[in-house]
Amino acid sequence: MANVRALVVYDLATPLDPVHKILAERGLSTHLSASWEDAERAHSLIDAKYIFADVGMCHGEGWEKFVQRSRMGGVKASLVVFNPRFPQSLHHLLGCQSRPMIVEEIGQIQSGDATVVARSAKLREALDLAARYAKHDVTIMITGETGTGKEVIARHIVQNSARRNAPFVACNVNTIPETLIESELFGHVKGAFTGADRNKKGLIEAAEGGTLFLDEIGDLAPALQIKLLRFLETREYYRVGESTPTSADVRIIAATNRNLEEAILDDSFRKDLYYRLNMARIILTPLRERKEDVLPLVEHFVRQAAGPEAKVVKGLSSSIKALFLDYPWPGNVRELKNVVESGLMVCDGPFLTMNDLPMHLQQYATGHRGTIAARAIRTIEDAEREVIEEAIRKSDNNKVRAAALLGISQRTLYRKLAKFAAAEDGGGLDFAKAV
Repeated sequence: MANVRALVVYDLATPLDPVHKILAERGLSTHLSASWEDAERAHSLIDAKYIFADVGMCHGEGWEKFVQRSRMGGVKASLVVFNPRFPQSLHHLLGCQSRPMIVEEIGQIQSGDATVVARSAKLREALDLAARYAKHDVTIMITGETGTGKEVIARHIVQNSARRNAPFVACNVNTIPETLIESELFGHVKGAFTGADRNKKGLIEAAEGGTLFLDEIGDLAPALQIKLLRFLETREYYRVGESTPTSADVRIIAATNRNLEEAILDDSFRKDLYYRLNMARIILTPLRERKEDVLPLVEHFVRQAAGPEAKVVKGLSSSIKALFLDYPWPGNVRELKNVVESGLMVCDGPFLTMNDLPMHLQQYATGHRGTIAARAIRTIEDAEREVIEEAIRKSDNNKVRAAALLGISQRTLYRKLAKFAAAEDGGGLDFAKAV
């Protein structure tokens, strides 16, 4: 990676020494920009391969214009959004970039309109598999419970594929009446049935050259299953009322929350269609099995809801964090998003509190006070650990300076370091050596 140019867009208040050191170790020659306007000018001059952006700079008109240009192909560099509190994460991010995308320290990946927040190993594995499938023009099936983000993954695949600039058409099969689904998928010609007073383009035709995402494919009527199978095998279909086949170049990504193996056994889903769809499969685990993603998702939804007239919410109370980590989230990511948005609407302070949450969550908290209280204590300790880690890194491992940054005595700092060193997991910093 020697002599590779990199552009760093940063807030003037951001300590850049750790970031600069990491980039230098990777052989990157860096240029600094304190605004997106300057970054635009600098990029046109130095033709950087990487653009590293402080997450605190990722807002406002300049940022939005830059992202828009990136999506339209105007920026060819890989854009890596880092959190200056955790510069060590750049080691991982620099090792996994292969095409233009936006990656944040917690694993947030933005591809077009799709955003995936992934800190857990399970979701990262699914994303890695999705990226590999994206390079091949094959039919893909995504399975997982309702609300796990199947369409988001589908969009992520498309944005990392050769069809990224072609149409993406999404259809939820079970929202269309059975009598209309054939016409919706394949289209119809004038006079095909009563009320068909003109030709109608179907979803497959609308997706020509691009991707058709069929959600809840397990609910597709048996009569339509065989017609979809024929299209997957021949890339030809018949409009309703037409006897001449039409060919189409469309990639199919299907999704379902049903167990299709069981559906085959009860004859509600065709085995041959299942095998055709299942040639490349991605399984999304429920949110309750990847709790590491919960709080990063909350942070993302809070930022997403922020706007010029939105209330400023700094974060969550420790009890809320503990509750969110304990609650099983039967509605998965969709439920979490709705809870956060609902809480933000009624929140009247700087932190989201228990009183801002929907009643069912307040009732859950009441019934699980013991476990939530224990989690809350651990959450506070984790936050304290992060602050101390940051201070030690900023002071280049100088304990006197770190204690001064924290506003505590050296004795108190050493006592806390000894406590962290005794814990089973010392986090990103080796506290045993720091003591």
